[in-house]
Amino acid sequence: MELEVKIREKTGKEVSKKLRKNGWIPAVVYGAHEENLHISVPLKELHELIKETHGEAKIIKLKAEDIEKDVLLKHVDRDPVTGEIIHADFQVIHKGEEIHVDVPLEIQGTAKGTKVGGILEVLHWHIPVRGEISKIPPQITIDVSELDIHDSIHVKDLKIEGVKILLHADEPIVTVIPPKKMEEVKAEAPAEEAAGTEGEEE
Repeated sequence: MELEVKIREKTGKEVSKKLRKNGWIPAVVYGAHEENLHISVPLKELHELIKETHGEAKIIKLKAEDIEKDVLLKHVDRDPVTGEIIHADFQVIHKGEEIHVDVPLEIQGTAKGTKVGGILEVLHWHIPVRGEISKIPPQITIDVSELDIHDSIHVKDLKIEGVKILLHADEPIVTVIPPKKMEEVKAEAPAEEAAGTEGEEE
């Protein structure tokens, strides 16, 4: 995956505004022991890149004049009103270097508990991990088929070799919560019991 960009000498709001008007997005390239490199990225190519990576940690060969770097698309800023891309961050990747990335979660199957009214609640759609880029999976897949109501899959249940998950081992990733009516019935039961006890005392 390659991306041709331009190095920009000037920065600032007016420069960025002019770039965006002409179909270019201001961006920055950064990394450990690297000076920040200010670049301009073609908007069309950036859209294609986002579509192709789907949020996955994929290495991009970034080219600008006589510079060539392996990078990750780390972050994209969007206008809060229009949703249009206004800025992008790229992180330089060095061979053997450990990096921190958020790996997208992929759900497989239909939870058993949802067939009786339960709701599958996903608490982490992205899992933060640290490791070498070659060992970081493009996504983390979990099968929820056997989950009944009140069942969960925790961080400790994930089996990923060669990387460290940056969440507590007991942190739930997904859980099946009971239907609202079931919770209401459980909440009402103690109140009814209490009322019955008071009546007996009289």
